Amino acid sequence: MKPTYPINFPALLVPASTELDRPLRIQKYPVRLGRSDSADIQLDDRWLSRNHCEIDVADGTLIIRDLGSKHGTYVNESQINETTIESGDELRIGITRFVVEIPKE
Repeated sequence: MKPTYPINFPALLVPASTELDRPLRIQKYPVRLGRSDSADIQLDDRWLSRNHCEIDVADGTLIIRDLGSKHGTYVNESQINETTIESGDELRIGITRFVVEIPKE
């Protein structure tokens, strides 16, 4: 059975590549990642679209959705449009990689 989460639980995106030097803490959903000034989390990666993807909570499940990016959003090396994510999953957007960490209560 997949874990369910409250709408305001924290999650970490831990860098799995050298593009970032610190984990990204997410505490508010939805959160949009991209190069744009309007993105909630701005990343300096020329392979990212301005608004690349979004992470949200739906029905107690953490989800990621691609926002029509040019180079795609990948979870565990599979390109996705929208899918659930869990602790330990690897995300790749552009050349930036993260591992999802969801703290246990």
